[in-house]
Amino acid sequence: MTDSDRTLRMVAFILNIISIAATFWLIIPMAWMIPMTIRSWGIYKGTKPNTMAFGICTLLFCSLIGGILLLVSTKNE
Repeated sequence: MTDSDRTLRMVAFILNIISIAATFWLIIPMAWMIPMTIRSWGIYKGTKPNTMAFGICTLLFCSLIGGILLLVSTKNE
């Protein structure tokens, strides 16, 4: 993983945290936003693979910019 990929993945994780903080009062979206944020931390650390499907799900359900950053980052399929 290059330094730019590491930075993209960290920014995506931070944006997921911000989206959780912005929607903390909505219970139903938290059911998928919290696990997706935990998985994005694993992607940043390198323990989970960065796949296109997860990037698209992050784009749709959690953070628009974070999802785009995960899609731009190198995939580990």
